[in-house]
Amino acid sequence: MAGNTRGKLKEHFEGIHRNFGWVQDHCEKSLALIGDMKPNLSEAVGLLAKSIKELDKHVQTLYSKL
Repeated sequence: MAGNTRGKLKEHFEGIHRNFGWVQDHCEKSLALIGDMKPNLSEAVGLLAKSIKELDKHVQTLYSKL
């Protein structure tokens, strides 16, 4: 457990990164279940996954600057 502000912030950003990993995993599993049955839903989930990946890049950039 971190004792200073910088360490605590790093812990929080690590948590955000792990949570984004879980969201990505759930998106991939959802896409596999949806398949070609609902193209609009597949597109929406794909865009969500892409957005999460982009947000995760920003979180990693912030983390690296701490």
